[in-house]
Formats: sequence, structure tokens, C-alpha cells
Amino acid sequence: MAELEKVPKQIGELLKEKGLIRDSHIELALQDQKVTRERVGEILERLGFISQFDIATTIADQDGRKYVDVDQKRPMPSSLRLFNLNACLTNKFLPYFNDDKEVIVVTYSDDVDGLERFISRATGLKPRVRQGEKSKIINAIQYYYYFLENPVEKLIQKEMQLLAGDRDGVRSLDSFVVHLLQLAVKARASDIHIRPMDMSISVAFRVDGVMRAQFALPLTFKRLITTLKMRSGMDISEQRLPQDGSFSETILNNQFDFRVSSTVCPYGENLVMRLLPTKGDFMSMRQLGVFEEDLDLLTEIFNEPFGIVLLTGPTGSGKTTTLYAAVRRLNLTEKNILTVENPIEYRIPLIRQTQINVKAGYTFANAIRYFLRHDPDVILVGEIRDTETAQTAVSASETGHLVLSTLHTNTAFGAIPRLRSLGIPNFMLADSLVGVVSQRLVRKICPGCKEEYHPPESELTYLREPDVRLLWRGRGCEDCRGSGYMGRTLIYEIVRSNRELAGMIGRDVDLETMESAARKSGYRTIFDCAVRKVMLGQTSVQEVIRVLGH
Repeated sequence: MAELEKVPKQIGELLKEKGLIRDSHIELALQDQKVTRERVGEILERLGFISQFDIATTIADQDGRKYVDVDQKRPMPSSLRLFNLNACLTNKFLPYFNDDKEVIVVTYSDDVDGLERFISRATGLKPRVRQGEKSKIINAIQYYYYFLENPVEKLIQKEMQLLAGDRDGVRSLDSFVVHLLQLAVKARASDIHIRPMDMSISVAFRVDGVMRAQFALPLTFKRLITTLKMRSGMDISEQRLPQDGSFSETILNNQFDFRVSSTVCPYGENLVMRLLPTKGDFMSMRQLGVFEEDLDLLTEIFNEPFGIVLLTGPTGSGKTTTLYAAVRRLNLTEKNILTVENPIEYRIPLIRQTQINVKAGYTFANAIRYFLRHDPDVILVGEIRDTETAQTAVSASETGHLVLSTLHTNTAFGAIPRLRSLGIPNFMLADSLVGVVSQRLVRKICPGCKEEYHPPESELTYLREPDVRLLWRGRGCEDCRGSGYMGRTLIYEIVRSNRELAGMIGRDVDLETMESAARKSGYRTIFDCAVRKVMLGQTSVQEVIRVLGH
């Protein structure tokens, strides 16, 4: 955050022009500085007012440099070999491209002139500097230099050979487990699946929402499941019932929590491990993929003084991430925000966050009742999944509080019958519902192998765009490991309640009529959003079909 300290006035003005900070944020940061002695910029970031993305893009705009997301582009091995780990960490840059004339680096340093001199002396090449985010650059430096010197795929194969030769089963599996977790981090996996089969054990990763088989193990490796159960605090003698557990591991200087679940199948116990970084960077609505013209609508919805706002979609569709991106757009200095979650995924110091504890009797519904004694402006409920929580949340929204929550439905309008099934009368629903956002995540086409093609008639029929001549797809490259995709983006639909829609809800009008009326007010379906992202070259027809179906 040294960039903010170097020229605080200019950058502060730019951040305020973007609507990212207010004078009250600066005032609170200065108060906190008297205690913590941190830089003001660091405090603003820690309190959740701004993100490193906000700082990086602001500096890039100010200095006329290009912003680069280092998560979206793998550096050339030849560029990495021009320097070493310590040089990159000390000088705050990641090299990612070079030829015989120049080298391109991404930095978060405030001394760009000094960096350029260092690169020129070290390589004899002309430096070209791009702007990036501090944490991403540090993680990428450690990540790429570690795996450059430690090819984890080969280490796993070597460990498998050693274990296969250990007929007495005395060799520990700890090294194998560490390499497995490192490989999952390298692959950007969200889940690790260990699946016993009739003749082998399959190890698969879920990457960008899609399962990928990684390698197979012989059946003699079944003790791997016992090892992981012990790490997770499970009962290894119990092999008949499903169990849940967890453990923590530091991988490349980053702390991860692993939530582990077992279930019993005909060929043995199946394990799934979810990777959860203990510290994740906040993402803005723009970073998530919300179109510019929808930002004002979402800001309007989330700034209502009372009512209930819902985010809907299946498990793993990014609802909580979007919810926190929206919460960060609120004026945190002027609102008392309380949350009840399971678990707490993002930590913001200015928000009073709590986690459910069913054994102690602290449930979603009970938490809402307790919160009403704490003078809240906004109540965030991690999930509405039962009648008691639904009724308590709606009641709180009718007593002058804004309630934010998530719900499992396939469409935005599907939230209405879902709440009715949970015992919410039409008149209460009509009076309290402010808006619903339904969302999915689709994979983005890899920028490293993106190419144009002439789509077949079947794709144009699906898109309902018969006049389109060219679309985009990923050819498959080393960056995306042959998948043609890198990262994910939101597709979504937004329903904003108004007098007409509230009246229809109160009269129990059918959903088709409601949707038709909403279209006249500018409502666009999630399919409309997906088609637009296909036309812009952000995702592919095949990916939309995979997520939304035919």
C-alpha cells in the first residue's frame, strides 16, 4: 500500500471520484492509525473500504500503465529464469514475458524508476512495467518459483513408487499428502475427490466448477483415506457411516482450511476435501462480471433502508462472494451490520460477524432474534433453508431492517414460490421483498488460446442469434492445461420489486405473468446475460449449455 502513501492526495481524489471511499472512511482510518501505527492505505484495505484491485487499477490509470491480473496469465519459464525468488520478492515484481529485446514485468512497487534500472542492469533488456495487486504478485512469485524448482507431478510419481515398494506398509504417507495438496493448489482446485473403484483409486480435482481426473492409485493406497481421516479428526474405526472433519495446512506460505467429508460406497469410503484459503481477496462487482449498467440497480437495491434482498442459485454458484461484494458497497461507517454464517468466509473488521453453533442452540433463526437487540441496520443471514429462519428473517425486514440472505432456487422469480412454501404469506412477501438476484458461474475463455470460429447453425439456434458470423472459443494451451478456459465469471438476472410486482405477488399471480410484466420494466433473464457474454467473447456456447442446459 506504499503507493497510496507516496501521493495520497491524488490517489485519494481518484478513489473518491470512483465512489470507492468517502471522507468518513479516511477519518476512521486516521483514528485507527493512532492505535495501530499502520499506513492509512493499509487500514483502508484492512477495514474493507478498498481492495488491492482498486489500488492497482487506480495507480495504473494515473501513471498510464496497463493493469495485469497475474492469475490470468502464466509467465514464461525463460522470463522466470532471468531472475531468482529473492530478487523478485525484494524488488516487488513478477517477470512474465521476454524476447531478445525486452522483458515485461508486473509490479506493486512505488519505485518504478528504480525497478527499471535494476532490470536493465540484471538482464541488459528493455523493461516494460505493468501494474498488479500486491498479494497476487507475492503469491505468484512464490508459486511459480517453487514449482519451477519442484515439479510436484514428478514428486508425486516418485512418492508413489516408494510407497508401492513398501510391502510392510511402514512408510508414512505424509509426504504424499503434502504433494497432493500442493498439486491441488497448483491446479487452482476447489475440491479434491478420492474415489475408490473396483480396480483402482481415482484422484480428481474440481477446477472452475468442472471435475478433472488427475491420476489413479493402486488399491494398496486405501490407507491414504485412513491418513486423511486421522488428519481431519474423524473416527477411523467407523467405516459404515458418513463423517465430517477438517484440518489446516500451510502451502507456499498461505494458510488453507480443508473441510473433509466421507461417505460409504460399494468399493469403500469416498472422500471429498474442499480447499478454503483462510485469507481471500475481496472482489468487486465489476471483477465478478456485473455489467456497468446493472451496478446502479444493485446499489439501489442494497441501499434500501428495510426489506429483504435474496441471492439465489445452486451450491457453489458464488452467492456469498456476490453478497459480500454488495455489502462492501454499503457505507460501513454509518451502518451497523451483523451477520450469522456457516462458516464465516470473508472477514471484515467493521462488520459484526458470527457463526452458527447448532449444539449450543445458536441457529440462523435464533441469531436474528438476538440481533434485534443490537440496533442493527443490516442483518446478513448466510442461508434461508427452513420455515423458522424464513419467517424470522421476513419479520425482521418488516420492523425496519434490511435483511440480506441466500436461497436455493433456480431462477429469481422462483424465490417467490419457495418462500411461500416456507410459510410466508403473500401479503408479507409483497410488502417485504426488495429484490432477488439469481446467478451462476460460467468459465471464461482462456486469453492465452482464444480464437475466432464460424459457429454451426445449432449454436446460432440455441443463442437465438441467426445473423452472427463469428464467435470465440479456447483452443487449449499450457496456461489453461488444455481446457480452453481460465477462471469464471457471473451470469445473472435481477428482479427489482416495484408497486406492480408487489401487487401481483399479493394477488398470487402466476410467475409467467410476473416475468412478462417485469420485462416491460427492463428485466433480462440469466440466459439473456449469458448470450451477451458469449457475444462479447467472454465465454462459449458450450459452457452456457453446460451450466444452463438446453
